[in-house]
Amino acid sequence: MSMEPEQPPERDGSVSDFAAGPFRRLTAHLIDQVLILVVVIFWPLMFVLLVWWLLVLARGQTPGKQLVGIFAVRRDATRFGWGRMFIRENFRVLFWTLTLGIGSVADSAAILLRKDRRSVTDLVAGSTIVYLPSS
Repeated sequence: MSMEPEQPPERDGSVSDFAAGPFRRLTAHLIDQVLILVVVIFWPLMFVLLVWWLLVLARGQTPGKQLVGIFAVRRDATRFGWGRMFIRENFRVLFWTLTLGIGSVADSAAILLRKDRRSVTDLVAGSTIVYLPSS
């Protein structure tokens, strides 16, 4: 009988092991949309939201992603910086807008159907959205 503490089972080391589920991703997106709506209604808050948005983009998050504890990483598990996250989010907005909303359905379907939980936006941007629960 060994006196060493039992180790948890090892994962295969794939970033997909930590892929955020559809509920967290949808919640983050809804939070982002509500924040945008609040700024549209109360436009003096635009500066506050812009500063917050830039700060969290630097960590690979949108405000909604920050609030639900998820963030974007590259396929090698390194976090996105603000520039890459800015491009990812702008691509998503253009994709959803230019397809008249079909892009959001395609993203949602990919998140639900793909084992690695990557959306079309993730595939184009080379990202995975992950959730790491607090220890």
